[in-house]
Amino acid sequence: MSASTLKKALVHTYMTLFTLPIMAMIVWYFLAATMNFTTHDFSMDNFAFLAKPVEYDGVKLPMIWPIVLNTIMYSLLIVVIEVGISVPTAYAFSRLDFAGKRAAMKFLFLMRSFPGITLIIATFFILVKMGLVNTYLGVILVAITGSLPGRVYIMKGFFDEVPWDIEWAAMVDGSTRFRAFRKVLVPYVFSGIGAISVFSFLGAYGEWFLFKLLIFNDDMMTLAGYLSKLVTKENQIINYGLITAIGLFYTLPVVVFYIFTQKMFMRVNIGGAKQS
Repeated sequence: MSASTLKKALVHTYMTLFTLPIMAMIVWYFLAATMNFTTHDFSMDNFAFLAKPVEYDGVKLPMIWPIVLNTIMYSLLIVVIEVGISVPTAYAFSRLDFAGKRAAMKFLFLMRSFPGITLIIATFFILVKMGLVNTYLGVILVAITGSLPGRVYIMKGFFDEVPWDIEWAAMVDGSTRFRAFRKVLVPYVFSGIGAISVFSFLGAYGEWFLFKLLIFNDDMMTLAGYLSKLVTKENQIINYGLITAIGLFYTLPVVVFYIFTQKMFMRVNIGGAKQS
């Protein structure tokens, strides 16, 4: 067996072992949602939330499909905004020399140093003054403010890896800086754009705290908030089977999404440097 074959076998073995707990969790979700462990009866009653609103023990929630649409639209909007801002910002920090560049970089680093929860009270009062509480715009502004510095740092690492000669050659051939950026640099950093898109989508898909804090209408919540409404009632779990059924419905799209986007994750590390 060659060294490369052995290396691939070890990687696949490691990844298989790493994913076993996730697969076990999904199987347990399904069994807990469909099996009565006392009588050993099989039932799909807990998946009735797919066809009608949830009503149980005083908890009333709307149909889940509008909530699914809210989640998808919110997640995609976050991806578009974060990619649209972080890519040109990272290009500017990587390629351009302008007044205040070092100070701006330090400010971005400082923004990454504060946990969002420490600023949430001030953020809430600012949104109240601006009239943005109980609006998607308020949630989006808070969400992208917390995540953009990290996205910019990741993309800057990708732009730093692209040789200057490639961009200069394009401009010598008559391209404007914008055309060189769009036609030459973007293809080189496309894997980085894909990576931050994945991070942005998964972060938005799992967001529940901001919706719990800033959104008061149940019909405006996302799937994470929908699930959290059922988890506790006066700090007591109310329906384990229903919770695991909705949890399975909530988890499976993330697992499928990760399967199709895992190559994007393999091309970045925490510091934002590009990997082969």
